[in-house]
Amino acid sequence: MTAVQCVTCGQQGEAITDPIFMGKLEAEIKAKVCKNCWKKWESMRVMVINEYQVNLGEESGRELVKKQMRAFLKLGEPVDTSKLDQNYRPPQ
Repeated sequence: MTAVQCVTCGQQGEAITDPIFMGKLEAEIKAKVCKNCWKKWESMRVMVINEYQVNLGEESGRELVKKQMRAFLKLGEPVDTSKLDQNYRPPQ
């Protein structure tokens, strides 16, 4: 088992070995995030997509999910997640 010092949980954890299909970000994620925290993000990603009603077919939707991912994994600047906390529904 390869270990990584995770920036998300702050502990030593198992490294991600499976492909995660994140393009340029993949190397950074694999070097800084443990497998456990990545699995937590995968569950959170579904919630982000549903709560924000993200259209992944649009670049803006993909960027929103990427920003949320970087914030969740502590790889970038924090973003406003209050919409997730309040079960936000966008105006229709």
